[in-house]
Amino acid sequence: MIDNLILRLCAAAAIQPDKVAFRYLERGEQVTQELPYSELAARVAAVSGSLGRGNYRGRRAVLLFAQPLEFIQAFLGCLAAGVTAVPLAVPSLKNIDALAGICRNADAACVIAGVQERLQLQAALDARTGPMPWHALDELLAGADAQADPGSGIAAGDIAFLQYTSGSTGAPKGVMVTHANLLANGAAICRGMRMSRDSVFVSWLPHYHDMGLIGNLLQPVYLGASCTLMRPIDFIQKPLRWLQAVSEFGATISGGPNFAYDLCISKIAEEQRTGLDLSCWEVAFTGAEPVKAATVARFAQAFALCGLRPGSIYPCYGMAESTLFITGGEVGVAASVKHFQTDSLTIGKAVSRTDADAPQALPFVSCGQPHGGEQLRIVHPDTHLPLPAGHVGEIWLRGDSNAVGYHANPEASERGFGARLIGDVGGPYLRTGDLGTVEDGQLYVLGRLKDVLIVRGCNYYPQDIESAAQTAHAALAPNGGAVFQRATPHDEQLVLVHELTRQGVREGDLEQVAEAVRGAVIAEHGIALAKIVLIKPGQLPRTTSGKVRRNLCREMFEREELPDIRDAAAMELTP
Repeated sequence: MIDNLILRLCAAAAIQPDKVAFRYLERGEQVTQELPYSELAARVAAVSGSLGRGNYRGRRAVLLFAQPLEFIQAFLGCLAAGVTAVPLAVPSLKNIDALAGICRNADAACVIAGVQERLQLQAALDARTGPMPWHALDELLAGADAQADPGSGIAAGDIAFLQYTSGSTGAPKGVMVTHANLLANGAAICRGMRMSRDSVFVSWLPHYHDMGLIGNLLQPVYLGASCTLMRPIDFIQKPLRWLQAVSEFGATISGGPNFAYDLCISKIAEEQRTGLDLSCWEVAFTGAEPVKAATVARFAQAFALCGLRPGSIYPCYGMAESTLFITGGEVGVAASVKHFQTDSLTIGKAVSRTDADAPQALPFVSCGQPHGGEQLRIVHPDTHLPLPAGHVGEIWLRGDSNAVGYHANPEASERGFGARLIGDVGGPYLRTGDLGTVEDGQLYVLGRLKDVLIVRGCNYYPQDIESAAQTAHAALAPNGGAVFQRATPHDEQLVLVHELTRQGVREGDLEQVAEAVRGAVIAEHGIALAKIVLIKPGQLPRTTSGKVRRNLCREMFEREELPDIRDAAAMELTP
């Protein structure tokens, strides 16, 4: 019986040895390497054998790779050897302390890294954590006989890897994902997105983050499908590369966060779209941050002449604590959009539906429903009582995809994974920390519980205010704002920090930009911003997946670490 990803990999290598498992596009354009299933399985067995000889079984190995093909060999080799993988972004030297903190929290036994990554980081990391063994992929491939029967000694409850959360709401925590979790979530993704062995993936997403790792690297292995990879930076620099790869390789599955679709809309000229054939694209999934109705509509319209069908855009919802995928829509059916009255989005109360033209009406996109037999409930976060359909509350989840907790953090594990409904004798729920409502069986995600702003007794969601602000003036960077309240207790004043575009930095009258923002927020939400801080491009703190880190932004604002570009300009003019 196939009961883990390594056995599935070996089965695919036996059935279809010459089928390409992964290919890599250098600079997002040129195929420079392909790994058929037979070769991938052999390399994974070799890495597993070397790790076994190093007595790493049951211990944790940090993985630092910029190149996704190297990474997937090391990652699967860890799984085959019974080593708990810890995939991480390759940091700059200025962020080495954060990496050291994760290494200590994980009690890492070794680091497996690319050659350049080792040269860049080993001395600095060892100085902070103490010397650790470092291994290169080539060393592991050549260092020992291949494991004779990889995957045979894996138990369903064994920890496969630690997914360190991106830290949008606090310090990163290592989510303990088991082999059973991976299979359960793989099955849910397969059902929700109608995948098969014939599915074709294209991915630019970070391979160390849950959406890229599970949705685009492990899911093809689960299915025995093919995936074409490029680096995130190659997509960011030229978004056309992503859609060219979808067109050239006939991708049926590909996607990313909302900002990726916005980039394609703004950066791919109309004449560049003429050569694209997107009729193959069955599931253009969008998740990891609030799905915006305007982006969905604009992307569908912008690429309709390329063969993209509106029903191919697939809003979904998930998180690392539930391995990845929680809910999704129906493939081929355009996502439902409902408008809710902003002043009705209060915890515990029923939402008020309204038409699109009504004052203070906000559109929300349906993120579908569970596809893996999970129980999803909307719960009052304070009383732990379940709420009826159409009411606003915290999203709780019970199911086989839920991870088993946070590594070396029993208190946070109990809070996050041990929640129980009042009067419910069943197993515990995962508290997602997200607010939502269910209407007509569809989940609408409204925002983060910790990010909710309370002004004059009414709830406001920061992403709604940020959305109103960013459209107020062309000098503001798309998805470049963060709204929060001051850290002073009971201070209801709102602060907006917003990046400018490169052209916006050269805007002649930035006071006019600020006033346009202030007016737009008052007009749409009826509330005033106490302070607006305009910053240079790239200064807004984000997670590795691109989410705005509002809590960190507030902390940096309080420490005066986010200088307003208007203040800097004034200082330059002072004699």
